[in-house]
Amino acid sequence: MKSKMALATLAAIGLASFICMALPAQASQCSLANVAGSYGYTASGFINIGNNTFLPAAAAGRITFDGNGHVSGTQTRVVAGSSLDETYSGTYSVNPNCTGSFTVLVEPDTRTSTVDLVWTENTNGASAVFTTPGFILTSTARRISPRETD
Repeated sequence: MKSKMALATLAAIGLASFICMALPAQASQCSLANVAGSYGYTASGFINIGNNTFLPAAAAGRITFDGNGHVSGTQTRVVAGSSLDETYSGTYSVNPNCTGSFTVLVEPDTRTSTVDLVWTENTNGASAVFTTPGFILTSTARRISPRETD
């Protein structure tokens, strides 16, 4: 009887230990500060140039989040085979669940772009979608120098 009780106790302790180990670690929260840094990215999709005429578009660049709500960057974008080097700057916001957005003024074309994104891989990556009307673009980014975590 005692051995059955001891075996049942050991089984219960083992099961409880397994369940505790299997639980995911608490998700880290994001903030302006912990997403700060420079990321390399690519973007691709289509841009409406008017009259529902969509042309293929792509870009590659570097974006920097300063930790205080300001964002800036440079990119080379290609629309229908024609390339242009661009710069941009604006503001960004971050939610604790690692979603966020930014709005930038892009030069030399002087256009405004809005983007929603989610930081991934402990803020070492991001996935984004442009929300500017007439743009069907998605983007992925990787931190240029991975952030060290605690």
